[in-house]
Amino acid sequence: MRNLRLFEMRGSARQRKASVDQKPARFGMRFGARLAVITVFTCFFFGVGSIVNAQSDVAEFLKAEKVDANTLVQAYLNPYGKAFGDGLNMGWYNSAKTHKLGGLDFAIIATGIQIATSDQAFDIIKLKLQKLSLENPSDHLAPTVAGRMELGPKLVAKDSDGSTAFSFNTPDGAGMNFVPMPMVQLTFGALPHTDLIGRFVPEVKYDNDGDQMKVDFWGIGVKHNFMEWLPGLKELPFDAAVFGSISQVNGQSGLTLTPEDYNEPTATVTYNNTNDQLLKLKTKTSRFGLVVSKKLGVLTFFGGLGQCKSETTINVFGKYPVLSKDSKGNLIISDDDAIYDPVSISFKTSNFCADLGVRLKLGFFSMFASVNKAEYVSYTSGISLGFR
Repeated sequence: MRNLRLFEMRGSARQRKASVDQKPARFGMRFGARLAVITVFTCFFFGVGSIVNAQSDVAEFLKAEKVDANTLVQAYLNPYGKAFGDGLNMGWYNSAKTHKLGGLDFAIIATGIQIATSDQAFDIIKLKLQKLSLENPSDHLAPTVAGRMELGPKLVAKDSDGSTAFSFNTPDGAGMNFVPMPMVQLTFGALPHTDLIGRFVPEVKYDNDGDQMKVDFWGIGVKHNFMEWLPGLKELPFDAAVFGSISQVNGQSGLTLTPEDYNEPTATVTYNNTNDQLLKLKTKTSRFGLVVSKKLGVLTFFGGLGQCKSETTINVFGKYPVLSKDSKGNLIISDDDAIYDPVSISFKTSNFCADLGVRLKLGFFSMFASVNKAEYVSYTSGISLGFR
């Protein structure tokens, strides 16, 4: 059996003490670092939140063959993939009342998403891996990226003769089950009883160790107070509005993996390098529903019900060298064994969502907070400056 040891890396000092079959390849770190930097870069420039510092460890899974690698990465990143979508769908409003024509509001918002306990670990047995197996079947619970900061179970791959080709522990989690996501937005009274809400940053480019990175983000929301149009409803002692929003984040980074990155001087190399290695990340979200609020002096109590959806996709494109063994057991890196487009995973959510909050308004200045429920429970707070 030819052993695909693509993207090897060590995520901690403990792993650096592993056997020769577990030598790190620099690309593993590069892959994880690119994914982490894209996310953090996105968060910094678009106010989405710094949530993926631990994603450098996902490359540990990519030692496996393509199907197992995708299965493991999917399970490991699952909670952050869903939390990222939740965060983008929160914090759009703090009242059902809309601005007057020309009214303006600038807000800085922070949402913290609480990862459920059930999503802080995953059962490797339930994944039904094709090429990898547990060294100890009784040790089968592995931390997700939101889980404990301890290495997970050891996975092994066997040669055709039954000997161990390579092995590795699943990476530890970030120990961070509460995900913060800040956001900046602008609300404008563009039409009668209608607010337009915008979140936008144009494409930002960044060079990271010679690989070109770029990220862009946009989001748009509409809130319409329908009570003003229906006879009798505007006399009721509260405000109500329909609301809808969509958002999209795009991230991209070049990658560089060459045979030299495997650090195997005894390997016979017949592989030809290419320039098509690329990592792409995209998150799309939508939210539609009803908002109700009641003003009592300087306080406004508000709540919303609706449908929230999100989809985050991560793809690695291009041609990549892999370290294999020929029929005589010699290490080789060749074009014949190259792997193409090795990672394609997605995280989808579709949930009934609700929130309940309160706003304190003092002149042009407001403070607000809410508790929200979609895929996870989350908490939002913020400040705003504006006039209606």
